[in-house]
Amino acid sequence: MLKKVSLFICFFTLSSILLSSPTMASSQTLKKGFYKAGDLNLSPDTIYTIQNNSFSERIYILIFDSKATPLQGVRLKPQSPKFNLIPLQPGYKLVLIGEGELEISD
Repeated sequence: MLKKVSLFICFFTLSSILLSSPTMASSQTLKKGFYKAGDLNLSPDTIYTIQNNSFSERIYILIFDSKATPLQGVRLKPQSPKFNLIPLQPGYKLVLIGEGELEISD
C-alpha cells in the first residue's frame, strides 16, 4: 500500500510540473542593426507583432527578402501600439534604424 501511495505522489508531482509550464508568448527585444530572420529563431510563416518600448526614441524597421527587395517598412513612435509584420522567411533581413527598442512577439 505504501508503494502505491508513494508512486501516486511521484506521478502527481511530475505531471503537475510538466503541465505548469509557462504559456506566455515569447518575445525578443532588438536595438538598431542588421538581423537575419533565421538568426533570430523566428518561425517561418508566423505573423509576429512589433512594438517600440522606448519612452522617447523612434525606430524604423525595414524588411528585405533574400534578393534585397524591400517588402515592408514601418516607423514606430515611442510607446507605440502593437503592429503586425508580414510572415517572415528564414532568408529575410531586418534593418533597424533609430535609438528605440523593438520588441518582437508572436
